Amino acid sequence: MGKLAARVGGKVHGLEDEVVAGIAIPSESAKDVICVIWSQKELDKVPDESLIVAPEEFFSPSRKGIEIKDPRVALAKLLSMVIHSPVSGFGIHPSAVVSESAKVDPSVLIGPNCIVAENAVIASGAVLEGNVYIGREVQVGTNSFIEPGAVIYHETVIGKKTVIHANSVIGVDGFGFIPSSDGAEPIKIPQVGRVIIGNNVEIGACCTVDRGTLGDTIIRDGVKTDDHVHIGHNSDIGRGCLLVAQTGIAGSSVLEDSVIMAARSGTADHVRVGKGAQVAAMGGAIKDVPPGAVVSGFPARDHRKNYRTLAMIQKLPELFKKVKTLEKILSSLDKGDK
Repeated sequence: MGKLAARVGGKVHGLEDEVVAGIAIPSESAKDVICVIWSQKELDKVPDESLIVAPEEFFSPSRKGIEIKDPRVALAKLLSMVIHSPVSGFGIHPSAVVSESAKVDPSVLIGPNCIVAENAVIASGAVLEGNVYIGREVQVGTNSFIEPGAVIYHETVIGKKTVIHANSVIGVDGFGFIPSSDGAEPIKIPQVGRVIIGNNVEIGACCTVDRGTLGDTIIRDGVKTDDHVHIGHNSDIGRGCLLVAQTGIAGSSVLEDSVIMAARSGTADHVRVGKGAQVAAMGGAIKDVPPGAVVSGFPARDHRKNYRTLAMIQKLPELFKKVKTLEKILSSLDKGDK
């Protein structure tokens, strides 16, 4: 346990040489496995003899384990020690189609039925799982991993150690159309920009990222998106942003660094969300959001004010009854005056 504590930056409670056989959720705890705890409710599920990773206040004289300041960070570190890579080795599967003009590092692994088009560049250590399409002049950075079924359109640039999960589409045309004034079909605006994705980015499954109209759509270092996220053309997503499931970012929006977009939230086009701001679940930002703000609702506004408004709306049925009662009283008084 001592070596494990050193790896996660914690302090041992108990014996340094205690053997840890694995990691488990609290409800499945056992004597030789360790559980990560961050609430009293979870601690109550763990017998005294089981090992825990938890903040100082959760330890009693009988508790053994590793004391840590932030158990969530500790959990991430512990899981990274036991995760197994889904693939190993290198080479090009016989069923893959790789253009002669593509530059593929010898250490790359290209799986079954992948297509690598003209002048694409696949850097060292990259992995393309089965049925991945890499368009012409695409660049895939060192140690990046592209999961099955992903489609990377032409001229897209993907940085180092970036993960594109299954069935995501990167570099599709942005939604650019001019409505017709004479009843004819809308006029398509050609989309000639690119998508630029930084280092250590993770794009969830079934996401779409539109290429820019003229300039580029940019996803900067450390951005993480959940599944089913859409990023519109010419958007600029700042470093370390988190975009949760079904978030929609409209064209030319800017998210500054460390923005959190909660589930089913979104922005209107050309909206800027300031550094460290948060848009709550189902919130719709139709105008700029200041740095550090927390907004919710549609249109999105200060979360505390919105919460008070929602609380008052819940009282409307009661207020309606009171108004009807007052109307009857006033009506009877009017009749009495006559």
